[in-house]
Amino acid sequence: MSREQLEGVVRTVETLLSEAEALRARCQKQSDEVRQLCEDLRNENRDLVERFSQAERDLTEVKRSVNELMDTKVAFEARERQVRKLSKQL
Repeated sequence: MSREQLEGVVRTVETLLSEAEALRARCQKQSDEVRQLCEDLRNENRDLVERFSQAERDLTEVKRSVNELMDTKVAFEARERQVRKLSKQL
């Protein structure tokens, strides 16, 4: 190999090394970004799980309240019927 060819190979290798270093830095940056996005998604998932659990608890409480109100309504209507019946008897 001539000196010029050797210098050309050295330049090519130096260029490849430089490009490899740039790619490594870019991959590291992207890896850090992906890691942060994963952490953000885990946090968001935890928050959504808690909010869903709270919504389930709230829904259970609403159902219980509705059932109590329906029981009260039925009892009130029965009482009204009794009052009307007694009023007719008087």
